[in-house]
Formats: sequence, structure tokens, C-alpha cells
Amino acid sequence: MYKSIIYSLIFLGTSCGQTKITETETVQNLALKTETETSNYMEFNGNPLFISDPYDIELSIEKIENNGYQLVTEIILKNDSYFVSPHSKIAYKGRFSSGLQKNENLEMINSIIETPRSVEEIDPHPFVNGPVNWVRENTTYKQPLKLNTNSDFEVSGLIKFTIEPRCSLEKIGYTISYKSGNMSVQILQGCQIIEL
Repeated sequence: MYKSIIYSLIFLGTSCGQTKITETETVQNLALKTETETSNYMEFNGNPLFISDPYDIELSIEKIENNGYQLVTEIILKNDSYFVSPHSKIAYKGRFSSGLQKNENLEMINSIIETPRSVEEIDPHPFVNGPVNWVRENTTYKQPLKLNTNSDFEVSGLIKFTIEPRCSLEKIGYTISYKSGNMSVQILQGCQIIEL
């Protein structure tokens, strides 16, 4: 009985030591990379597992005619990233969407305007296998807003989309504020994000 416990402890001790050596070698190999080598992603079977900086996003409020407003979302894609347009005919899980929490003061009206407009293509990938509108270039979205009050208020919103090829669901929370007749938007960080 004691022999089996001792052998198990020796085996575990040996395994842990080998893992540490492998991790050290990996860190040393990464440190030796030159500036010309790409180190912002790692590949496994040819698929990127990690892209550290796939996009930038900017939000603003634009005043339009007839005392109207629109939420402007600019997405600057990096490292060959892409995502599904809100104008794809098939309701893919993870396609771009923007929404506000239920409130009486402000509502999104009409369809979101995409510039430049994405083009439908046939994607043979097994997860898609059909028509899809991929957004592969920097894009601006304009969502018309209807103001229903002159009182000051704040309302939370959420943008969701899956960024590819990282295949991660992105959730960007924001708050639209209306104070003293001026409307503004602010992107929320971390725990401030509210699920709609």
C-alpha cells in the first residue's frame, strides 16, 4: 500500500517538473522572436487561437434634421478580422446588433444604416454553409433614435457581435445620456455592462 503511494508521489513530482521545463522553453522561444516575426497570435491546426487586437470601436451621437439624433458606431477592423453584418438574411447567432434597455425616453427607430454596405456571399464553411454578409472592412453604423422627452435621463445599451477568426462574442456596453438638451454616449468598462 505504502509503495503505491510513494510511486504515485514520485510520478506526480516528475510530471510537474517536466511541465515547468516545457513552459520555460516556450517563454524562451517567444523571447527570441525578432520584430519581423508575427507574435500577435498562435496557431493550432492552422487556426488563430488568439488575436490580441482584432478591432477598435468608437461611439458618438450625431444630431440630424427635425431635432433627431442617431447613434454612430465606427468599427475599425485589424489583423484580417471580420464579423456578420446585421443585414445578413439569415439570423446567424453572433451577428452585429445594437439595442437599448426598455425605457420610455429614447427608442431606436428604422433600420440600422451600414456604410459601406456589405455584400452577400456564399460561404461553404460547415458552420455557415450558405449566404452570409461578412463585414471585412472598416464600417460605420448609424442607428436613428427617437427622443420622447425633454427631461434629463440615462439609458444603457449593448452592442453584440462575434469577431472572427477569433470566434469570440464581443459585448460592448454603453450609456446614452440626455442632460440640459444635449445627448452624449459613453462606452462602459468591465462590470458596468448590463445585459439587455
